[in-house]
Amino acid sequence: MSLDLLALSACTFALGFAEFVAVSLVPSIAAGTHLSVGSVGMMIGIYAIGVSIGAPTLSAILARAPRRRVLATSMLLFAFGNLTSALTTSLPMLLGSRLLAGLMHGVVLALASSTAAAAVGPERSGNAIATVFGGLTVALMLGVPLGTLAGGYFRWQDVFIAIAFIGSVSSTALMLFTPAVVGARTAVAADKPSVWATVSDTATLQSVATTALTYAGSFTGFTYVSVLLQQVTHLSASGITGMFALYGVSAALGNAIGGRFVDSVGSRLASCTVVAGLVVALGGAYLGGPSTVAMSGVMIVWGLASFAAVPILQKTVLVAAQQNRSGSPEVASGMSIAAFNVGIAVGSVLGGFASKHSPDAPMLAALLPLILAGLFASRLARHAQSRMPAASNLTNHGV
Repeated sequence: MSLDLLALSACTFALGFAEFVAVSLVPSIAAGTHLSVGSVGMMIGIYAIGVSIGAPTLSAILARAPRRRVLATSMLLFAFGNLTSALTTSLPMLLGSRLLAGLMHGVVLALASSTAAAAVGPERSGNAIATVFGGLTVALMLGVPLGTLAGGYFRWQDVFIAIAFIGSVSSTALMLFTPAVVGARTAVAADKPSVWATVSDTATLQSVATTALTYAGSFTGFTYVSVLLQQVTHLSASGITGMFALYGVSAALGNAIGGRFVDSVGSRLASCTVVAGLVVALGGAYLGGPSTVAMSGVMIVWGLASFAAVPILQKTVLVAAQQNRSGSPEVASGMSIAAFNVGIAVGSVLGGFASKHSPDAPMLAALLPLILAGLFASRLARHAQSRMPAASNLTNHGV
């Protein structure tokens, strides 16, 4: 792994860890600040809102700014937000600091994808995106368990301080190792990227819709799968933990496979494959819920498909923007990150309504957005090839 991709991967680890670890810290923060659990729980939603706003809007505003400087500064602000969370004395201060961190999370994720793709060229861009998002996958596997463990041995403030430290180190690594990216079309004045040309482009919107629907389907079931495992599969707490461990390991493998897969077969086939994998997983969970063996297979397929989809769908959106002469990859990437978070939010709500009927109902309800995602995916451009700037387009100007 090159140092520039390693630096970007360290950033996504810090971002993911800050997002996932917060779930396990809510009780400790509530006890330490004398706030209600419900009030502190709002920090989870406000962070997601920040990501959804920051990814498309701030990345669009900053699209023409020197990339390395924007990324490094955003990581510093992210670190500051987490440090402020550690020093919080009130609910407004906690929510404000989490909103700031979430906004910067969105900016960095949006720009990291296009930066990684530009660093290696179109032939290997899917694999580069997978490498960068590998940090996020590791954070998913470790965030909640480490947060729970740390809560027993350290103060909750120490966790946020550690995240701020990782963010600061990542910012320094970006300045040292990330090449300065010159805009892909700065040499041709007539082809300057346009925000409107990107958000109104049919191919880009189709790719973004595929992302939103795919994750809406996945999280309609995933948000409530622990209930299924407890009430239908009749697993103990340790058994449920084991199932999520299977999911986490498969997610890491899926992320690595997904990047190479989309580089090899193209956007349409890769996207349809991961959507089909999720249909198999959710359908298997609905039909095989009572069986521990069946659910083990379900969690493996689910993890593989969910995280293979990350580099596949992210590259697909970038490709659509690059094939649009006036499209902005940065804006398109931000739209994709926002779609990912919107999909999670919609999925959790849809699953919540379905769960009122039975523990396995969310698995069945999830098939609707997945079928729609499959229809969108089947109409994507066949090949994942684009005019993405290759490494030769990176210079030391515009730092």
